Amino acid sequence: MNTADIQKAIDDCFLAGGGTVRLTKGVFKVGGLRLRSNCTLYLESGAILKGTRNPDDYCILKNDYVEPIKE
Repeated sequence: MNTADIQKAIDDCFLAGGGTVRLTKGVFKVGGLRLRSNCTLYLESGAILKGTRNPDDYCILKNDYVEPIKE
């Protein structure tokens, strides 16, 4: 699973004021990802995001430490 690493890169980019997170060629297995303002997720040629089949991997908003959603 690559979700945590990709999400950390997105979060770090956001906290630094924005920019681009680039994924190089390869297959990246992910659950839910939360994109952020002023951040671009760029998939280079040959980069593939492959979603997991586990529905629990998509409940990401509950554990968002950067911009928590209040219930």
